Amino acid sequence: MPGLYSEARQGGLPGSAGTVLGIDPGTTGMGFALLALDRDPPRLLDCGVVDVERSLSTAERLLAIATALDHLIAEHAPTALALERLYFNKNVRTAMLVSEARGVALLCGARARLEIAEYTPQEVKQGVTGNGSADKKTVQQMLVHVLRLDAPIAEDNVADAIAVAVTYANRARFAARVALAK
Repeated sequence: MPGLYSEARQGGLPGSAGTVLGIDPGTTGMGFALLALDRDPPRLLDCGVVDVERSLSTAERLLAIATALDHLIAEHAPTALALERLYFNKNVRTAMLVSEARGVALLCGARARLEIAEYTPQEVKQGVTGNGSADKKTVQQMLVHVLRLDAPIAEDNVADAIAVAVTYANRARFAARVALAK
């Protein structure tokens, strides 16, 4: 599968059509958001949290995440998967668990042959608010305006997943405009 993952990972700009699945990785609550990119602003099709029982073993939690992501991909047929890059955490155990969940999301996306884009937390904040140092509350408030929502998204995991998807959408829109200008 040459090129499936490398272009977005190396900073290339994503395409401008279809649906993007935004992911905020976690092993007990993985946020997800699906945005349709067929209009400006993008339409929020679905969002929520993949809840996984804390009592399950790590392997069982990762399997539950994979099953849920495979179901979302099959149901909504996204063309792209966007997720945050791992931000170094002082808690190594938490960082390892999140990286395992990211790996599952990447695997599900690659298996479905989705375009994959990864963004740092600063790139996501910049992509939504114009400020790479914005706090979570500012990002959540800006999502209301960007997507013309009725109310802010209160759950952090969901808001983060939506923000990642919006970042993808903004870059896709920019790439499409650059392509038209050529």
